[in-house]
Amino acid sequence: MHRLIVMTKSGTPRLIALQAGRTRIGRDANNAVVLDSVKVSRSHAEIDATRGAAVLVDLGSSNGTRVNGRKVRWQALKHRDLIALGDVELRFLADGSGRTDMATLSLAVDSRTGSLERAAFARVLTPGR
Repeated sequence: MHRLIVMTKSGTPRLIALQAGRTRIGRDANNAVVLDSVKVSRSHAEIDATRGAAVLVDLGSSNGTRVNGRKVRWQALKHRDLIALGDVELRFLADGSGRTDMATLSLAVDSRTGSLERAAFARVLTPGR
């Protein structure tokens, strides 16, 4: 099962297991993954996880969707891709990628800006680097 790590300004990460099929992400409470940010559209994006693959689709959001820093309308996701929806960052973990230590992940947030400190986040997901 694919997973998402959602980093928030509070510094408390959430690990979300993605079910097969479509997972809608946005600010509205009716989404499967709700992100509390005014820079995230009500229905911002969705991940379609069928037959083992996962594809991220922007749903016409106001602030856009980025994968690894590049603005996309849709993108096939790979293990460890960094997704940005508005000002919220998520890390995609492909099925079978192993265990993630959530306690360590909370250290990857920049205390000054509240945003993800990418170098620390990468080290957490690949111990020993």
